[in-house]
Amino acid sequence: MHQNGRLMLIAAMLSAASAAQGATQSQCGPAEKVMFSCSTGAKVVSVCATGDLSSGVGSVSYRFGPLGHPEITYPPNAWHDVTRSGTWTFSGGGGAWLAFHRDAFRYVVYTAIGRGWGEMSGVAVEQNGKLIANQPCRDKPVSELGPDLFSDANIAGDDKDFELP
Repeated sequence: MHQNGRLMLIAAMLSAASAAQGATQSQCGPAEKVMFSCSTGAKVVSVCATGDLSSGVGSVSYRFGPLGHPEITYPPNAWHDVTRSGTWTFSGGGGAWLAFHRDAFRYVVYTAIGRGWGEMSGVAVEQNGKLIANQPCRDKPVSELGPDLFSDANIAGDDKDFELP
């Protein structure tokens, strides 16, 4: 293979790698597991877990902002104290959500599917129990949210309901 052929092959490989990364863009580091991630336009919302996440070990964090430069990374520690989970059962579908409580605010990442309305996913922000922002996913989310994950990681159920925006 001559030099131009090798360069074309390298360019094609980089393009494929870039496309694969673009399909699963997240704020998570290479050693972290993506529990949830999607683009909301100019920003990316992700929930990242250490690779050793289980009932007694590991950690989870919520990140939101421009790709690679999250404006919010929460919590810095003691994630079990502020992270809660929930699930829905709908006619012809269901869903799951993970909430991060921070003083008067609650950041909720969600994914759901239902008969008649299809799929919904994104991040909602509540202040004092009232919805103040909803950023729907603009692409198909990467999501591991669900009862198995919540049970395996010992993530408590939320005492506050969450209604789809």
